[in-house]
Amino acid sequence: MKTPAWMVSHGPPWRAGPPERIHDNPFFAIDKFDAVAPTGVETPYYMQHFKNLATGVVALHPDGTISLVGQWRFPSRAYSWELPEGGVPPEETAQAGAQRELREEAGLTARTWRAILQLELSNASSDEVCVLFLATDLAPAEFDPDPTEQLTVARVPFGEALSAIAAGHIRDSLTVAGLLRVHHMAVTGELAPDLADAVLRSVRAYPPERG
Repeated sequence: MKTPAWMVSHGPPWRAGPPERIHDNPFFAIDKFDAVAPTGVETPYYMQHFKNLATGVVALHPDGTISLVGQWRFPSRAYSWELPEGGVPPEETAQAGAQRELREEAGLTARTWRAILQLELSNASSDEVCVLFLATDLAPAEFDPDPTEQLTVARVPFGEALSAIAAGHIRDSLTVAGLLRVHHMAVTGELAPDLADAVLRSVRAYPPERG
């Protein structure tokens, strides 16, 4: 894609002195900066530094269904239906981490992998980055969830999951972004014709709720 003219950078960037680490744990650290905003205003800035890359997997079956994982999430104290997803340590590639998460959480392996989207998950306050993958040509494998995870796996029609996003029932950002991207791929011809047809038929079968 040719870069559109409106996407060029405008104005001066943020400036900052060296970081002061004010918190550290195995998953993330928090740094404080003496910063200068693009407007010239001096201000302290606090940034959360994540130690793992985030990843998620759209596991797409030939019939237009996807594999989702249900679990309780501690920060929201709510039950969440999501893509198989998790953290990738620095010594592991993004795809290897995604393959591990798909096996551990959904009990699946895949012969075909494609990176489909990169995300900055909260770029006002953290440097957390995510890579999303599309996995196809799926086969069953042994589950191996984390000791803290009690997971439920469901095979869900793609269109039904997309409608659940539109209705606000699925709010996990990786899941929302991943399914919208795959729908975009189906519409624009980036998916194999048989998979695109299965996805679009499923979308037509589950129109968004009206109200």
